[in-house]
Amino acid sequence: MKILLKNWVKILIILGIVGIIYFLFQQKQNLDTTTSFDPKKDQIINPKIQDVTDEITLAGSISATGVANLHFQNSGKLIWIGVKVGDKVKKWQAIASLDRQLLQKSLQTQYNNYRTQLSQFQDVQDQYQSTRDQLLVTDTVQRILDRTQYSLNNSVINYEISDMAIKESTLYSPISGIVISLDPPIPGAYITPVSANFLIVDPNTLYFKSEVDEDTITKIALGNTSQIKLDSYSDSPLDAKIDYISFAPISGQSSTVYEVRFNLPVDNQDLKYRLGMNGDAVIFLKKSTNAITVPLDAIYDDNGQTYVYLKDGNKLIRHDISIGIETETDVEVLSGLTGNETIVIKKR
Repeated sequence: MKILLKNWVKILIILGIVGIIYFLFQQKQNLDTTTSFDPKKDQIINPKIQDVTDEITLAGSISATGVANLHFQNSGKLIWIGVKVGDKVKKWQAIASLDRQLLQKSLQTQYNNYRTQLSQFQDVQDQYQSTRDQLLVTDTVQRILDRTQYSLNNSVINYEISDMAIKESTLYSPISGIVISLDPPIPGAYITPVSANFLIVDPNTLYFKSEVDEDTITKIALGNTSQIKLDSYSDSPLDAKIDYISFAPISGQSSTVYEVRFNLPVDNQDLKYRLGMNGDAVIFLKKSTNAITVPLDAIYDDNGQTYVYLKDGNKLIRHDISIGIETETDVEVLSGLTGNETIVIKKR
């Protein structure tokens, strides 16, 4: 009998605890769905009907696709430079030249070597003519004939290399553009292919490049309309589109980022736009017209369920909604509001 009584006491205690928990839960629910309006702190607003755009802003700068980094193929004395930094050049215009005197002498030497090898080749051919005619060519004889043929072939190759060096002693620009750098800037120095560098950029091939992290890259695509706002011309934004997204991440970065390029359909004959100009690219992902919107501060979240407070007299009633596009200041309301409600931003 005493054991049975103790069990009933335990059951009553458990039921009491459950009842208290349920009561507190209900109280919390009531507080969440209904609260009091404080005119001194709370702010009353009404939904707005406006266009909203889902967009991403990326920092970047201007670069160019038409870039020619020119080097001589051979070493030699630089005797002529026909341009200076800032000059405009045409396609295939001569830029600089090496001293041809030494190259001409090298070519003559290779020609003499060729004549010598040719003479030796003919002597060997004559020496073993009867042997070949009688089909008595042994392995030893064949090796002698092969060596003379190889030597003659090498002399021809060396002559052709010397001739190519003369043809490549003058450097031509493969593109039309502007001379960006000359190294060395004046003639007279003995240079190697590594020590001399001439950089030319076509100002009509400019593009805007930026970087996007791996979390954001899934949101953009080729052809996305954008607007480029350069710091130098902040009052004159440029319409653009994404025309390149790198497949591999940029090397040397501390995090995984990808290069994004935007076309710049501009006439740059007056060189208004220059390499390295900084700015922002605003990518437009999605747009809603005549959308119901409320300020971002008016939106509350309860475990993934968004809601607002509606004013009913002196009471504030929780009202669940679903949202769409979010901007820096406003949120699109997809369902739950008609646009005529009185909404309160609760100051906590």
